[in-house]
Amino acid sequence: MTPFLILLTFGSVWPFSPDVDLTARAALLMDAATGKVLYQRDPDLRLPPASTTKVVTAILALESGRKLGESLTVSKVAARVPASKLYLRPGQTITIGHLLYGILLSSANDASIVLAEGIAGSVENFSERMTNKAQGIGAVNSHFTNPHGLTAPDHYSTARDLAILFRYAMRNPTFSEIVQTKISSVNSTSTVRKRTVARRISVRNHNRLLWNFDGAIGGKTGYTHAAQKCFVGAVARNGVTLIIAILGARDQWGDTKQLLEYGFDNYQTLKAATQPAGQTATSEQASIRPERIATILAAPQDDTRSKSSDGYLLQVGAFRERERADSLLKQFSAKGLEAFVEKISLIEGQTTYRVRIGPYAELLEAQEVAKEILDQSGLRALILPAPPRETRDNPS
Repeated sequence: MTPFLILLTFGSVWPFSPDVDLTARAALLMDAATGKVLYQRDPDLRLPPASTTKVVTAILALESGRKLGESLTVSKVAARVPASKLYLRPGQTITIGHLLYGILLSSANDASIVLAEGIAGSVENFSERMTNKAQGIGAVNSHFTNPHGLTAPDHYSTARDLAILFRYAMRNPTFSEIVQTKISSVNSTSTVRKRTVARRISVRNHNRLLWNFDGAIGGKTGYTHAAQKCFVGAVARNGVTLIIAILGARDQWGDTKQLLEYGFDNYQTLKAATQPAGQTATSEQASIRPERIATILAAPQDDTRSKSSDGYLLQVGAFRERERADSLLKQFSAKGLEAFVEKISLIEGQTTYRVRIGPYAELLEAQEVAKEILDQSGLRALILPAPPRETRDNPS
């Protein structure tokens, strides 16, 4: 087989590499329990956040001291704001609770204005409170000039800040309940000829993960032409909750799902290699972003930290189909490498098959083999601490 054909064969089974495969301009993956950053791409780059802005709008409304059942009146300004919207009409009234469902499920811009004016008296006052609140939480690279996220000068946030804000918001049980609701309805009322007329509006959550991604527990989407596709949300599996923030993506759901799966698959390694979310990346950390993630995770360290009692493995692929894993296994075995397939049971009866090579006693040896694989085939291996030997003795 020619080298060219070998490259084509490997190309169809490359494992996901976020530095290479993400379409987002900025992204961040966080451990919700600790606030540690598990992966980041330009996390402090200021970008338009589109409707992810409404996470902060909801925080401010929920902490305003106003009751969810209190009704607010729709102004002409609110009714005229561009879509997405509930198409509220001037003079109608709607409760704060229903407005929150409107902004967090249907991303209603008119509902955002009603909340801002009703709670702070004006959009300007509310926006100033939004900025102050966000920065008080730790989102120090964010500034808001409106409650809905439509593109405006000096209205920006970052992937890091959005993750921090969403993590904070999810501690509020009302916020958490709303964002994991798939479909609901809200009611507005108006007075016509001294009669109270109610209008029922169906609202559907824009977060597709709630329908098709295991463990999704809430999120907020966003899109404008300037911002492109954005998302911030959370997924919980097997006792681990990850928060993801994506800004400026072309493939919103592809980026989100792949980065989350990557985070869960490699949680222990990423957890050991990263820093708390509150820390701002130094220039040295920012400079390593273009490097391959496997190299970053397994960079040479001092002797006391670069050794694992059970050695190191290279993970070169993870598949839902056993046949694809076996095909890759045969290619590496034919090259004289000690490869095996590890069967991993997921939730709801699903299974993944990981193709791994090793173990190698020394980290440097594992790095050299990973580099050789990359040079010869273009396949980027992830370097992982090997599990205890008794666990490896029975690969599937």
